[in-house]
Amino acid sequence: MSAVFRKYRYYIFIILVGLGSLAVLNGLLQLDQQTIIFPDCDNYLQSAQKMYHKFTGHFYRPMVMAFITGIPYLFGSSDAGIFTWSLVVNIFCWLSTSILLFEILKNFVSQKKAFGVAILPLLVVGNTVLNFHLLTENIFVFCIMLAFYTLLQYSKTRHFGYLSFSLAVFISSMLIKPGAKFLAIVIVLFYFKELLKNYRQRSMIFFYGSVLMVLIQVVGMRIQYGDFTISYIDGVTYHNYICSKAECFKNGTTYDQINNPRAEYLFTLDFTEQKKVAAADLKNQLQNNFPNFVKAYFDDVKENTISGNSCIHFLENKKNSPDFDFWKTFFFDVTKWQNRMLSLLAVVLAGYFMLKNFRTNRWKFVIAFFIAYIIVLSGISCGQGDRFHLVTFPFVFLLLGLFLYRQKGTTLFSEPPQT
Repeated sequence: MSAVFRKYRYYIFIILVGLGSLAVLNGLLQLDQQTIIFPDCDNYLQSAQKMYHKFTGHFYRPMVMAFITGIPYLFGSSDAGIFTWSLVVNIFCWLSTSILLFEILKNFVSQKKAFGVAILPLLVVGNTVLNFHLLTENIFVFCIMLAFYTLLQYSKTRHFGYLSFSLAVFISSMLIKPGAKFLAIVIVLFYFKELLKNYRQRSMIFFYGSVLMVLIQVVGMRIQYGDFTISYIDGVTYHNYICSKAECFKNGTTYDQINNPRAEYLFTLDFTEQKKVAAADLKNQLQNNFPNFVKAYFDDVKENTISGNSCIHFLENKKNSPDFDFWKTFFFDVTKWQNRMLSLLAVVLAGYFMLKNFRTNRWKFVIAFFIAYIIVLSGISCGQGDRFHLVTFPFVFLLLGLFLYRQKGTTLFSEPPQT
């Protein structure tokens, strides 16, 4: 028994640290007592209902997230059971992300140092709180960490199966978060030569399978709603957020996410018209209101960098605990400062690793590119608290570990010869 414990002690400790952190926050903030369902959560529930009850797709939420969310429906679950299942899936992905981070880092540093870095994401309050909501963030982060883990295995072994699986996960991630589509395209282009050389191999089934899922998604959307698209959420997002804010700057008015006449008008249209109106509006803003559009973009990035976790902001004192307000304020402030410090660190480390590894190590470059991609993309929206940037935080810790301990494992810091 002691030999088994010694072998798996770091994995056990990671799980215990995570569950301990979760238990503390749950006890102080009454997370499991909350009943509020945010609009995004309701959308994900609707997407699962459409897939499992009506065998149709959702206009905003793609099919992989709908499939994961709705699995309990196969066993006769109620809608309430979906939220319980979501908590289980989120916690599994959240803990597994740190375990994968540990697995990656121990290729470069001692297990003790890898463990020290791997528990850091479990102490980020924003990521922890999101476990209690039917949202994509922790599932998406796990998928991307898994993709980077298998991409590292490819860099080490040159076994093509690892690359095919990794790229398949990147491609499939756009069916969890549609905003990941350009990320997936860029990463596929990075490894396009390897794909061409190995297109007949059996392991290409992973890559072909993920592409097929995307094709099913876009064709299904065309048949059901009228357009070849993964989701209509992109047009809604940039129309209702960055373009609306740019228009407010132009007119000298205050942007209000809730009371937004432009958004109210857009939602009166069918989905094809929403897409057309949003695209025309974006073109108009770029051609005729570009300075205010740029101002709105940087204002969004700033807001996404300095804000605290909105889920904490809306917590209610269900148990009438006398110290609830203190802990609510305290942890909300913690999320603000964690967001600010880690977002700044994200920009610095992403820039450093992209410049240093562009020609020497694709694996590290792609990790840095992913972080930069998320930060840059966050400028199209606002009013989400720390939800945009906290997706990058586990990867920020990964790059931080590689930077602090870069003197070790030097053989993995250059691109292996291609065959």
